[in-house]
Amino acid sequence: MEAAIFGLIGVIVGGIITAGSTYLLDRRRERTERERDKRNHALEVKRAARSIDSELSWARAAAHSWADQKRWTSPVVPLLSLSTEARQKYVDTIAPDLSDEAWLSVTFALQAVETIRVILAMPRDLAIAIPEDVAESFVPLITSIDEGRRGLAPYHLDFHATGKSTQ
Repeated sequence: MEAAIFGLIGVIVGGIITAGSTYLLDRRRERTERERDKRNHALEVKRAARSIDSELSWARAAAHSWADQKRWTSPVVPLLSLSTEARQKYVDTIAPDLSDEAWLSVTFALQAVETIRVILAMPRDLAIAIPEDVAESFVPLITSIDEGRRGLAPYHLDFHATGKSTQ
């Protein structure tokens, strides 16, 4: 009888140890998967922010050149442009992470880029200087792009994606 009781106690203790180990390993696996998913998301957001920011930078440079120099840029220097699908993918990736204010500023910045793209596509004589009033009309576009870039900045700089502080 004594051997049976010790055998039963051994089975119960072994079962508890096995169940506890399985539980702890499952918790560790879940935590590891969550951390991996969080890192992957941070990288996707960073990629999206950098790609959108690059497009905004090119459009801003063109508009700034037009406003500052009052000359059209050469048509052989195209604006860096994401495909519609790529832009939508990147916007969809970063949109949930942006605050409402940042989202509006990025949206307005992308609209400004589209306006600049339309202006660039219009036929024009490169020999004729841009009139002062037309050059001044580019300033709000530049401002919108700058605000959009500021909204994206925390997401394409390393301190946001990796949780580092700027201080």
